Amino acid sequence: MHDRRREARRRTRLRPAKLLSQAGRFLCDCTMVERSPHGARVRAFAPVQTAIPDELFLFDEVESHKHRARIVWANGAELGLVFDSLALAVETQERHRIAGRFYAVSP
Repeated sequence: MHDRRREARRRTRLRPAKLLSQAGRFLCDCTMVERSPHGARVRAFAPVQTAIPDELFLFDEVESHKHRARIVWANGAELGLVFDSLALAVETQERHRIAGRFYAVSP
């Protein structure tokens, strides 16, 4: 398999994250296994074949920011994401809604 990454990814010690729809709705919890400035490898905690759209946001719970991302490969519960934006700031209210104990799903 040919590696087409622009930069090497670094392990993240299973950093907690969430996958969000483009509208900001919760899709599933995940963990970042590796990341680089341009992408990440995540392990999703949902059936990725049916529940996850190709274009989404990756919310980093540790740094409280999100990236617009696209899925470029999937292998079981693991996804390869490429970032389509720099890190976007997440305001306090949205951060509490997303990373709170119970995710508030909005209509």
